[in-house]
Amino acid sequence: MERLTAAQKVLLTPDVLYGISSYFDRQDDLLKCVFVHPIWAIVFIRQLWKAPIWKTKESVNLFLRTLRKVKSCFLYGHMVHRVVFKIYRPYDTTSAFTANDLRVISRKCPNLRHLTFATTAPPFSNTNVELLLNSSPNLITFTVLDCDSQWLEGALTPLRQGRCPKLQHLEINDCNRSWSFNVIRDIGENCPSIISLKLYQRVNNLQLANMIVNSFPNLQTFECKYINEAGLQGLITGLHNLKSLSAQFENDIQVSENLAPKFAKLEALRIRAIHVQDHNPLFSVAFSQHQPCLRQLYLATLHITDKTIKMIAMNCHHLESIELFMCFYLTDSAISTIAQYRGKKLKHLMLAYNAYITDTGINQIATHCTELRSVVIISCAKLTNIAFNNIARECKSLVEVTVRHDSCQMLASIVHTLATRNRGTLKVLKAYDVSTKEMDKRSKYKADVSVLERLAIRCPQIRTLVLKCCIQEKNPSQLVKAIHKFKNLEELQISTSVKFSSSHIRQLEKHRRLKYVTIIYGPLLNARSRIQESRLESTVGMNITLLTPMVYNVNG
Repeated sequence: MERLTAAQKVLLTPDVLYGISSYFDRQDDLLKCVFVHPIWAIVFIRQLWKAPIWKTKESVNLFLRTLRKVKSCFLYGHMVHRVVFKIYRPYDTTSAFTANDLRVISRKCPNLRHLTFATTAPPFSNTNVELLLNSSPNLITFTVLDCDSQWLEGALTPLRQGRCPKLQHLEINDCNRSWSFNVIRDIGENCPSIISLKLYQRVNNLQLANMIVNSFPNLQTFECKYINEAGLQGLITGLHNLKSLSAQFENDIQVSENLAPKFAKLEALRIRAIHVQDHNPLFSVAFSQHQPCLRQLYLATLHITDKTIKMIAMNCHHLESIELFMCFYLTDSAISTIAQYRGKKLKHLMLAYNAYITDTGINQIATHCTELRSVVIISCAKLTNIAFNNIARECKSLVEVTVRHDSCQMLASIVHTLATRNRGTLKVLKAYDVSTKEMDKRSKYKADVSVLERLAIRCPQIRTLVLKCCIQEKNPSQLVKAIHKFKNLEELQISTSVKFSSSHIRQLEKHRRLKYVTIIYGPLLNARSRIQESRLESTVGMNITLLTPMVYNVNG
């Protein structure tokens, strides 16, 4: 028998392998590790089955067949901790599961910790979900994204009866918002460990707010659809452990400086509001002074002014994520203050739909916030390629870049800069061209195969690539070869002037990682364009969608 080296012995140590397995986040990689060695199989099978993902009916059937086996090498069902029931492919209209399958899961998987239902359509009836919950005493999180009152009152009976005492997170997205809050009250009283509550509901009176406070005294995260003055007063004065608050503020909320000290010490705040004027500046000063722990801020308020943003940037010393959505009237003054006071501590910045921010403000971000990991800039009309290129050039460790602008040349220049300056950390690149103009052939920067190849070499970790600026390449074979050079690519959306033949599609299917592909043949020609869509059934499980802009006659 061949003797093992010291290094080989280390790699056969279960404790070391458990540590290594935690770094794998792709199911297919875990599967390959199972076949390396019997000891690897023991370790990696546990990791593989902890949160199985079934993106095809074939994978669902294989999972269920394994569960049903009377004699098997492992108790596979006992390894399952997380299950997400959703349809991954848009053209699949029905679930691959049956009511009998859910009964098998409830019987074979007693250690479920996390359950998510993206739909309540058959077979996910309230009776079947109730059965799953009854057999999941160790459940920690429960999420349902689409339901009605009848479903909730039936399916959540085990939670109301305290059958899941370890539950910490409850999320209910009920689009009708018609169910009784008695359900929530009962769950809170019988699941005392809940610290996170997300409801697609309106908290519009003090009685309702007090019920939430009394039923969930340990809440650290709370999110609701809308909240008014009475609801806000009740929540912030009662939830002393609150760390994250997210809601749309209704117009009756009058924020005065006396309200600011009543807030708990938050780490994350998300506010959506439409007010005639900015909040009381005195409130902004007082609030920022009482929030030393704030790390994440999201504001979607039409009339917020520079002063509010300045106060928060200056006083919230741990702020590392700022998202400003539809804050139309913010200027370079606010952005420059963010840059100067947050500096290298700023990790994420999102600016969307602003009419006044110029290159001056963004250049300050590029100069001072060089440790940015994620930047999202959407439809800020006065920005030019200078600002975008400075961000890409100076912030060399960007992991995610999302840009939407009406200049194809600008987007091409950003891709060029990332292909030469990024440190290889980039994982997500999304560039959207919203103009109807074709790229100027005299432009210095072009989105072609050569720049894609350089980007693939410079940024080998890219998983999501969206280039909705027309790729200037007449040879589809060369384009497919360039795509294959993105070794870790999982999702691709591109706009190109050349059409892919069936042979090109087959070549694309050979990519070992790629799962979702959308190909747009040419730009949207004008406002009268419409999309002709076709989907190809891939033999390897890849989701391929082909979109063709079509011009139609509005009088026809």
